[in-house]
Formats: sequence, structure tokens, C-alpha cells
Amino acid sequence: MATQVKVKKRDRERTKNKILKAVGEVVEQYGTEKVGVNLIARTAGVNKVLIYRYFGGVDGLMEQYVKAGQYASTMGTEFIENFPTPAPEDRGKAWAKAFITMLRDLRARKATRDLLRWEIGAGKSSLTDARDEATAKWLEKIGPIPGVEDTNAVLALLIGAVYYSTLAADYRDKLAEIDIQSEEGWERIEKALESILVGNR
Repeated sequence: MATQVKVKKRDRERTKNKILKAVGEVVEQYGTEKVGVNLIARTAGVNKVLIYRYFGGVDGLMEQYVKAGQYASTMGTEFIENFPTPAPEDRGKAWAKAFITMLRDLRARKATRDLLRWEIGAGKSSLTDARDEATAKWLEKIGPIPGVEDTNAVLALLIGAVYYSTLAADYRDKLAEIDIQSEEGWERIEKALESILVGNR
């Protein structure tokens, strides 16, 4: 009996992962306009009833997509848990590393950038809620930014900057006269992040 329960649980997890993977495939192949239960179920090769059963619908599915790290590795629970907890004097460096990882991740994932545009355009709060939850976990893991009075305000500003700069690169060549189509330009942005978060501390 216990073995049957374990098998069912493992099958359920496998199916859930298949569905979550299908979200990225749908966005990558068809764009965010096509994100819907029917196409995701077809892509995953499952009955759409399972999406409602496991996730409650598209919003719940998208929220789990974010939390599972499918959306962006730095937002995934496993990635955050495995990130080394820094000593208090190294918190600035740890934040810089986390933000640079996020920046590189977003640059590499067109599907994630498309989902960000979809979230903003459609006003989907489920992604924002999941991201806020992940930010709270990051804050718990790393601690406040050294020498900063309001860590949350700085995090909000930097998250917005990372999102906007990576989205802008899909449409334009320069941002504040920095070539965002070249690695040299992105290296400058990464150094600026380090400077803000680490400085001379």
C-alpha cells in the first residue's frame, strides 16, 4: 500500500514537472498570447483537467512556474536554498552575485522576457506575488545590504533596472549611451551593479 502511494506521488510530481516545462515551451514557440490551458495541456501531453487539479488554472500554473525556477533560476526555491549564506561583511558581494546571475539569466531566456512583458501588459499579479515571495527568501538568506537604510527600496529599484535593461535589449541598441547589444556594454552594467551593492565596503 505504501509503495502504491509513493508511485502515485512520484507520477503526480512527474506530471506536474511536465506541465511546468510545457509553459516555457509554449511561450518560446508561440509567445505569451497563446498561454492557455488547452495549448499547455496539448504540449505537455496531458488532460487539461490535470492543470486545474494541480494548479487551479493558468494563474496558479504561472505562479508555480515562477516558484519552480522555470521562469528564472534566481527566483526558484531550490536555487535560493542552495545559495551560500554569506558572512555579514560579505552581504554586499552576495547581493551583487545574485543580481548579476539574475541579469545573465534574463539575457539568456527569451521566454522569461516574454513572460515579463505579458505580466506587465496583462496586469497578472500571480507572477508579482511569487516574485515578492522569492525576494523575501533572498532577504532572509543574504540579509540586508550593508550601509543601506532601506534594503527593500534598493532591491525594488535594482530589480526594475535589471528587468527594464534586459527587455530594452530586445528592441534597441543603446541604453543611456551603453551598447546593450555587446558583451562590453553588459560588463559595464555588471560592474555598476557591483559598485552599487559592494562599493568600497
